[in-house]
Amino acid sequence: MSHTSLNYSVIVAKKADKKSILRFYKANHYSARFIGFDHCYFIKEDDNIIACVIISQGNNSRQVNPSSENASNSSYLDLCQNKPAYFLHALLVAPNYRRRRYAEHLLAHAIMNHQPLVCFAQESLRSFYLNNGFSHIADNLLSLCLPHDLYSRFQQYSKTKPELKAFVHQKVKR
Repeated sequence: MSHTSLNYSVIVAKKADKKSILRFYKANHYSARFIGFDHCYFIKEDDNIIACVIISQGNNSRQVNPSSENASNSSYLDLCQNKPAYFLHALLVAPNYRRRRYAEHLLAHAIMNHQPLVCFAQESLRSFYLNNGFSHIADNLLSLCLPHDLYSRFQQYSKTKPELKAFVHQKVKR
């Protein structure tokens, strides 16, 4: 198969795919797990998973509404509305398949099906997420913007990865 051709489709994982997905992450030395109410999407080539992402639905607890002065400073504070946020994690493309836009295609599929969508990523991936329609959530607004379960998760992850940043994608209301 030519490396420039993108003849593939995003596959919605079924329960039977779970072991294969976990093997994919393990083979690529990536710590990933399902955390509950998960949706998973992947791309295969020759019966091998080459890219995968997990989307977990947050709980239904609502975040407090920020004050109007904070709301005017940031459009992403709408995250504090009634809908639970979806948490995008474990977006990974196998090393031999990187720089072929597989990650963008998985991300576009996730954006189309799950809103609002929150993710945590290394600072080095900031431009990737910003270029794909995400907004960076300023560190001083995390406790206001993120639902409690995601804020707690962010704090826990930040203990071992202090450079971690939070991003959100929300479809613009018209």
